[in-house]
Amino acid sequence: MKKVEPSGVVLKGVCSIQTERCTAKTEAPVTAVWGPPGQTQINVCRVCLEEKMRLGEWEVEGARLLPHA
Repeated sequence: MKKVEPSGVVLKGVCSIQTERCTAKTEAPVTAVWGPPGQTQINVCRVCLEEKMRLGEWEVEGARLLPHA
């Protein structure tokens, strides 16, 4: 599991992750997170960020996921 750190910055861009449910496959709101190696910037939409956390691939310190409806 990789620890990622959200920057708190929302910008317009394309999601670097692009899961099946991605909301930013073309330009849309994304947030920049810092991840390994070497604090690399990864632009990710909210849906993909939550999916990575739900799958246990990413961890955001202090974050909790709500049950999926």
